[in-house]
Amino acid sequence: MRAVVVSRVYASPASRGKLRALAGLGCTVAAAVPAQTVAAGGEAIETRWEDDGGVRLVPVAVRGDAAAPAGMRWAARTIRGLIKDFRPDVIQIEEEPWTHAAAVAAAEARRFRVPAVLFTWDSVARPLPLSLRLRRRSVLRTVRGVIAGNRLAEALVARVVPDLRRTVLAQTGVVPPIAPATGSGGFSIGFVGRLVPEKGLDLLFRACVRLNAPWDIAVIGTGPAQVELEALAERLGIAARVTWHGGLPRADRERLWQHADCIVMPSRASRYWVETLGVPAVEAMAHGVAVVVTHSGALADTVGDAGIVVPEEDVAALTAALQRLLDDRGERAALAAAGRRRAMQVFTDEALAQRTLEFWQAVAAGAAV
Repeated sequence: MRAVVVSRVYASPASRGKLRALAGLGCTVAAAVPAQTVAAGGEAIETRWEDDGGVRLVPVAVRGDAAAPAGMRWAARTIRGLIKDFRPDVIQIEEEPWTHAAAVAAAEARRFRVPAVLFTWDSVARPLPLSLRLRRRSVLRTVRGVIAGNRLAEALVARVVPDLRRTVLAQTGVVPPIAPATGSGGFSIGFVGRLVPEKGLDLLFRACVRLNAPWDIAVIGTGPAQVELEALAERLGIAARVTWHGGLPRADRERLWQHADCIVMPSRASRYWVETLGVPAVEAMAHGVAVVVTHSGALADTVGDAGIVVPEEDVAALTAALQRLLDDRGERAALAAAGRRRAMQVFTDEALAQRTLEFWQAVAAGAAV
């Protein structure tokens, strides 16, 4: 199958695992990405015409703020030329339906009568200007299928186009290590996330105060709430048990996974923000580390029955879950093994590629173009 994928995400070589896996399944894949963009860490990325593991990279000139998708305007001529020359069987648009990139790619798919699939992470209804609401509706009515990053995003799409073919898949996958993590030998709790109220690190601190046995917390992340959180740890008398590692790239987190006995994501939703996947939870499961999350956003769906899920804002329930894992190494090991199986079945690049290809085939077979 021949496919064109339009997305900012694949400007980063580290994010192309799913596309390389699709190529390994026999697909011929071209990825249209911004010629220049900014990575999550703030570094500039420049893309060249090249082949990366069977994936043809096509840089597209982009105007506007590279860090703000709403303000980016993609060169339609390049995408039009790519579709004309490449002759894809399907076009996958991995940009939100209200963006200029999605509108351009959908319009060109319609021009060449190629079925288009949209990927969306939008998981909470947020106010958009009328022009963007109209663009979103137009794009969703143009594409032949939608891959939603979680069930919340799928439900939002269903409100606009109820009969559109849909499935739920993560956007990019993880690479599980050959061997699972060994743990610390004690009870080391990991937290990975931006230090803002929505991530709920304060809840974790308050829950750990009540634990009846030695423990420590490794915090990976930075953010505007760090000073306040450090002060909270001091007031609670747990500052000596908390290690602040700052921000670490994914590749540098290996020492956390190898020594963590569990990972906690105690997130709380806000009006216009929810957890869309919970990447740290997926990474922890892939490494064979037990996971505890709150029932916030998509976290419960991410861990399934391979982790412990507690209500949002419920410190007592979080304490009870952690005490169970602290007291029962057998349960901790069982959850770690279940999480690793789930990650390998659902969240690897190979698993995502296989399910993406199956969805493409269904859309291409059923689309009237």
